[in-house]
Amino acid sequence: MTSDGTATECFVYITLPGATEPLTAGRFVQERQRSGLILGRFVYGRSYLARQDAVAFDPGELKLSDRT
Repeated sequence: MTSDGTATECFVYITLPGATEPLTAGRFVQERQRSGLILGRFVYGRSYLARQDAVAFDPGELKLSDRT
């Protein structure tokens, strides 16, 4: 995966069921490839995955995992 240097990233937050404060759940990076294709990648944070009450954003496509 190579890019032309146009990457955008942000942290992703979640407020868990029963909680009132959001916490950092992971990081999303969007990159435009040399081919022009825009590729988005998400990875859950280690501290979020270590929580007993962590929930997957989408159990089908974004299962709780440390893999991008």
